[in-house]
Amino acid sequence: MSGEILSTSTSTDQEKFIALDLIRRSYLKLVFGALCDKVTMRKGAGLTANFIRYKRMSVPLAPITEGNDPANNSFTIDTVTVTLDQWGDIITVTDVAQLTTLHPIVQQCVELLADNAARVMDREITLVLLAGTNIIYGDGSVVSRSTITTAMKMNDVLLGKIRVAMVNNGAPPRGGPVGDAKQVSAQGSFLNGNAYVIVCGPEISQDVMQTSTSLGSWASTAMYANQKALYNTEIGTWLSFRFVETNFIPRFTLIGTNTTAVVSGSAFGTDTPTVTAGVGGTLGAGTWSYKVTRKDVLRGFEEDISIEHTTATAGSGSLAFNFTGVTTGYVYNIYLATGFGVTGDAAMRLVASNVAVGATATITAAGVSSVSAPANILATAGPAKVHPVFVLSQNCLNWVGFYDIQMRITGDAPIIGNVLGLKKAIGYKFFGKSMIRDQTRVMRVELASNF
Repeated sequence: MSGEILSTSTSTDQEKFIALDLIRRSYLKLVFGALCDKVTMRKGAGLTANFIRYKRMSVPLAPITEGNDPANNSFTIDTVTVTLDQWGDIITVTDVAQLTTLHPIVQQCVELLADNAARVMDREITLVLLAGTNIIYGDGSVVSRSTITTAMKMNDVLLGKIRVAMVNNGAPPRGGPVGDAKQVSAQGSFLNGNAYVIVCGPEISQDVMQTSTSLGSWASTAMYANQKALYNTEIGTWLSFRFVETNFIPRFTLIGTNTTAVVSGSAFGTDTPTVTAGVGGTLGAGTWSYKVTRKDVLRGFEEDISIEHTTATAGSGSLAFNFTGVTTGYVYNIYLATGFGVTGDAAMRLVASNVAVGATATITAAGVSSVSAPANILATAGPAKVHPVFVLSQNCLNWVGFYDIQMRITGDAPIIGNVLGLKKAIGYKFFGKSMIRDQTRVMRVELASNF
């Protein structure tokens, strides 16, 4: 990604009775980076990191008979791998913009890029957590996002289910022990920590701060005997869970209508593309299933997700998705079935990504990528939003990288393409990836909210 600031772009920041104090940007609470254990890759090790665990042996089920050795036992090895990604962004500033702008424009670019990088890193950690396999939907009585009802909110009973599952999985609380089986001392517990961390949005934390069925179980950080909160943006505890609040977390909503069939040449609701069946492709004659998702360009999460829609095509056909007239500030992804008549999220694969507002994406072949469609929320009489909540234990997440975020600014030495020093480039890059060390040590809960 890149951007360029010309003198015309900064004309409003030229001195025309303008206040010297800048209006500050809103505060974003980015927390996931602080909850990862940092692992540094050495140069030359390739892009894939491999983590090894020796799995527990099975136990003997019968006593030894006299004079006979027990049957030979064995062990197996688990391998968890992560493939690193490189991210970066650039802004180019002209010399005219630097000379005519009231506020130091290069410093502002550095601050904006630092904010940009922090959001990207936090988003990438969140996306790894969203791909986790240890999940509770709603109150635990349903098995998918699309069946969560408006009544399924955070409460004492649900927290009890979460705690039971985490403890039975052997997930150590934050600050607690990890490793092999241990005998508990008769003089006391060997546990050094006894609370799991819950990361959630303000909607969920506001739910738990309301009067609960246990009455008075919420303890704000102000009640910690005036001690400093242990985690960034920690707001309190409830039933031995430490709640950390973030406002940079996805909320899943429904985009478009809840009517499946879409007639060629029509859209399927507000801020959805016009879908037109055409020719010039390899889509066979039949009914094709697809989903469309939307991402806010300031956040990057696929939060707005359509239900599965269908449009009929003729032989040797195609489907054109025209995004003219939809709200700006978003990009769109399109998922198409692997064959006509095939249905279900798992059978719809990513065929177009980050389609800009005003663009048309023409799909000429069935979906074959490895990325399947995300689940939508309940289409009829469901909650307006579904909120993910992440429960984290000790040593559950890694951030694996070659280096931390690096900021680069070009010098003033004349080089080919910029002999006269007419522009300066500022950018950042980082090379890394988050990984879940053990799926049983992380849980995702998806809920409705009162807010």
